[in-house]
Amino acid sequence: MSSSDANNEEPQRRTRRAEPISRKVARNGRVAYTFQTDVGTRPDGSRDRQRFTYPTLAEARREYRRISTEAAAGTFVKRHQVTTAEYLTEWLDGRRDVRPNTLAGYRHSLKPVIDHLGAIPLQHLRTADIDALVTLRLNGAPVAQRDKRGRRAAEVLTLLRQHADGVRYAEIDSALGNRGIKALDRLVAAGEVLRLGRGRYQAFSPADPERPKVSGGVSARTVVTMLVLLSSAVDDAMKQGLVARNVARLVKRPAVEHHEMATWTPEQAAKFREHVRDDRLLACWLLTLAGLRRSEVLGLRWSDCDFAAGTVSVAQGRVVVAGAGTVTGDPKSKRSRRALPMPSDVMVALKALRVQQAEERLALGAGHPDTGLVAIKADGSPIRPETYSAEFTRQANAAGVPAIRLHDMRHTAATMLLDGGTTPSATAKWLGHDPAITLRVYGHVYDDALAAAGDALLGRSRVT
Repeated sequence: MSSSDANNEEPQRRTRRAEPISRKVARNGRVAYTFQTDVGTRPDGSRDRQRFTYPTLAEARREYRRISTEAAAGTFVKRHQVTTAEYLTEWLDGRRDVRPNTLAGYRHSLKPVIDHLGAIPLQHLRTADIDALVTLRLNGAPVAQRDKRGRRAAEVLTLLRQHADGVRYAEIDSALGNRGIKALDRLVAAGEVLRLGRGRYQAFSPADPERPKVSGGVSARTVVTMLVLLSSAVDDAMKQGLVARNVARLVKRPAVEHHEMATWTPEQAAKFREHVRDDRLLACWLLTLAGLRRSEVLGLRWSDCDFAAGTVSVAQGRVVVAGAGTVTGDPKSKRSRRALPMPSDVMVALKALRVQQAEERLALGAGHPDTGLVAIKADGSPIRPETYSAEFTRQANAAGVPAIRLHDMRHTAATMLLDGGTTPSATAKWLGHDPAITLRVYGHVYDDALAAAGDALLGRSRVT
C-alpha cells in the first residue's frame, strides 16, 4: 500500500473508532453490536444514558448517528413499553376539558382501538395496524350478542373447564367468593354444570366459541370519529415525547355519505306552534322552536330569565350520562354560553308558566320541591331529557306535522334564520355554534342567499 493510500485511510479508521460501538459475543455464539449514549436529562438533572443493541455493525452505526443527532436536537423519543391500551386509557382519564356525556362518547369511540390494538406497544403501532382495524370495522361481521349468563358465570365455567375431573365447592368459594357461588347455583339449575358428588362440580357444556371483540359493519361516520379521536390522542403522545410521529394521521379515512337534514318548513313550524298554544309547556316548546338545545331548555333556570331586559341566558345544561343518570353541568361549549333577546311572545309564555308553577307549588305545599328550573312537571320534579323528547314526538304527531328528531329543530331554526336573511355569524351566535360549522352544515341555504345577493348587485334576472 502506498503512503498516500495509508494517509487517506487513516482518518476513516479514526472516525470509526470514535463511535463507541462494542462487539459482543453471546454464549451461544450470536454476535451483537452495542453502544451507550446520552439521550437527555433526568428530572434530577443527571445525564440519562441508554444502551442500544443491534445485530449488525452497519445498523449500529446508522442508529448511533441518528440517536446522537436527535438527542442533540431534543427530538429523540426514548424507548418505553407503554401499550396502546395503557396510553389511551390514561389519555381518556385525563380529559377534564370535556363534559361527562362527551367523554362517554370518546370512550365508546376508542373502545375498538383498545380492544383490538391495545396490546401493541404504542411505539410499535403501525399505520397498517390501524388500517386493518378500519377494514374490520367497515367490512367485518357484527359481534355476537353478549353472553347473558353474566361475567361471574363465565368465570365459574372457565374455572371448571380448567379441571376435567371437577372442582370442589370450597375451591370455587375461595377463588370467586359468594357471587361465584350464586352464579354456580344458576348454572347448575340451567344444566350447564353437573354436580358430581358431595361438593364437587364439573362443566357440562363445551368451551364457548371465541367471540370477536370488535364489531364490524359500522358506518363510515363511526370509523371517522374513531380515527379523529385516535389522531388527537397520538398528537398528545408526540408532544409528550412518547412517539416520533402520528401514524393514525396516515390512515385514509372512509368517505362519509351526506344525509340531508330533516327540517320543518315555516308553515309546519307555525302549525306545531298553534297546536301547543294551550299546552302547559308552551314556553319550553317556543324555546325549542327558537333553536335551543334540549339540554339548554331543560337546564334553564328562572334566574336566567331577565323579564325586564327580555332576555334568556344559557348558563347550564341537563344531559343524560351513561351510568350517572341526568346530570346538570356547564353548557356544551364556550360559545353555548350566551344571552338571547327573546321575542315578546316567548317572554309572555315564560311569565305564564312561572305563575302556573307558583299556583302548583302553593297547592302542593312542602311536597313541591324548589329546583329553580323552568322545565318541571306539575309536581315540581325536573323533566327528564328522554321524557321531553318523547313528548315532543307525541305533540308533533298530534299536530299533523312530520315527527322529526328534537335536535332537528335546531336545523329548522338555523334554516329559517339564514333563509330570512340573517348573517351566518349572527345565526351561529344565536345557536351557540362556530360560524365555520354553521356555513358547512347549512351552506346550501346560504348559497341561495348569496345567489340572490349577486342578482341584486348585478341587476340580472334569475334563470328558472
